[in-house]
This record gives sequence, C-alpha cells and structure tokens, in this order.
Amino acid sequence: MPKVLITGGAGCIGQAIAQYFKRKNFAVVTYDIIEPKEVFGQHVMGTIMYTDELYQAMLGCDYVIHLAAMLGVARTEANRMECLNININGTKNVFDASVYAGIKKIIFASSSEVYGEPEKNPIVETDPVRPKSVYAVSKLAGEEYARAYKQQFNLDYSIIRFFNVYGPDQVGEFVIPRFVRSVLRGQSPTVYGNGEQTRCYCHVDDGAQGVYLALMNEAANGEVFNIGNDKTAISVKALAEKIIALSGKKLELKFVALEDSDRSKEREIYQRTASIAKASQVLGYQPVIGLEEGIKDVINKDSIKDGWSDEKDKYHSA
Repeated sequence: MPKVLITGGAGCIGQAIAQYFKRKNFAVVTYDIIEPKEVFGQHVMGTIMYTDELYQAMLGCDYVIHLAAMLGVARTEANRMECLNININGTKNVFDASVYAGIKKIIFASSSEVYGEPEKNPIVETDPVRPKSVYAVSKLAGEEYARAYKQQFNLDYSIIRFFNVYGPDQVGEFVIPRFVRSVLRGQSPTVYGNGEQTRCYCHVDDGAQGVYLALMNEAANGEVFNIGNDKTAISVKALAEKIIALSGKKLELKFVALEDSDRSKEREIYQRTASIAKASQVLGYQPVIGLEEGIKDVINKDSIKDGWSDEKDKYHSA
C-alpha cells in the first residue's frame, strides 16, 4: 500500500486530500501543528520549521503533499518576515526532509496569487507571474525550490496553483467562509469596493482530485498545473447575493471601501479566472461540483453550528 504524508493535513484542503487518498487505498499520514477534525490514518503533531521532525514523520512514506504555509493576504502582509520564514524556510525543510527520507515525489501547493493582475483571462500556466503580496512571493520561492531539488537531488515534483479553493470548515478571511459565517449569524456580508472583482471558485473535493491526478501521473512530473473550476466565474457581489439566497435569509449587502479591506486599491486583483485546459489534457482533471452545490455543502456542514474559531487555520494549509 503506497503511503503519503500531507503537511498542513488538519486544514480544510488537507482534510479533503487525506480523505480522497484514503478512498484510493493509500496509507495516510497528516502532519500539522493542530489536531485534525478527523484522522484518516495517522496524525503527527509537528511543525515544518524542524527538519528532524519532518524526517521522522516521513520515514516509510512514498510521497509528500506540501500544503503547510502561513495564509491570508492581511495576516501575511502584517507579519511579512514571519510569512517568509515559514513559507520559504519551512518549505526548504520539507524538501530537505523529503530527500533524506527517500521520498519518490512531492506535490507543492502554490497559489493563483503568483499571477498577480493578469494580462488576460483565463490564465494559463505559461502566463507571466507578477506577485503583488509577500504571500505570493513566498509561493514562487517554493516553486523554485521544487525545481532546484529536482535538478540537484532528482526529487520528482508537480506544482499545483490552486484557484480559490473553498469547502466546509475553512476559516479565516477567505471570501466564501467569511460570507457564509456572516449570513448564518444573521449579519450582512461585507463586500469590499464595488464587488465587481471576479474569481472562479473550486470546491475542495475537486482540488483533492487534481492533487491525486498530478501525483499519480508521470507526465505531470516537473510540471505546473492550474487547479480550479473554470465554470464558476462570478463577481464577489453576485457571490454574496447567491449565498444569501441559498441560506434562505433576507439580508442586504454591506459595502466597504477597498482601503478598509485586506488589500489596498492598488494591490487588489480585479479579475482572475483559471484555464484548466492543461490539467484536463495531461491529467484528465475535471471538476464536478458546481458553485451552488458547493455553497450548499459549506452552509450545511459548517462548524459555525458548533461555535466558530478563526484562530485554528492561521498557519497550516495552503
């Protein structure tokens, strides 16, 4: 039975990937600084800041999926040096431990943030990268580590650039959980600017599918893939209205100036949508969960019913 270790495995994305790989008959080890909601094999408490802890957890594993990172534009901009330390030095530790432990292949979770404000949409993997945040810069550094460790140590890799992945129990400043949290509490969701910023949103289960296909396909070695849902492009304003409608509540939107958001007007990215043509052609990747179905999943399963914690997701998933 193949064995995979998932850093950041207690987060929303990590939990979905762990569950997906368990269904594919993998032995699963999640590695995180917090306890997961559910254990899908073995859980190891640990930080990516210590190579020896990572190495011990990786012993006997065949593959690594590296999700662990400091997250969020506002949080990472407010703590830039901490972000760079965790996301760059921590990632180097993951690659070092992978080499020492004889890992066959690593998946590095990057982000669509690396593209910055695109010249055109949808974005393809060969488009220029113009990061606007320290978080995006740290993710680009991780991508370069993947290439360097392949060259120096022959460690196979694939890079996944996630586009706005969401799912149940995702917390923090991500837009869908933030809107759902407000609406379920009977509060008007806050929209920054005019709300015309456009994104495509990918349910976490579809994201897990993309990771699995990239790991298992030799043609994916050394390649970068956009993983998202190209059928769900929607403005932030329309997204908030959809969440209100699906919740059955009667609420108005609250508009706040961009200057009071987690991005300044100059650093906002106004339109970002994914081309998944490469992932579809090379991997056979096809997202299957539509936006309405995905939002209903978040509304029905979310932990707000048991008391919400914004603290638990600070540092542990991509």
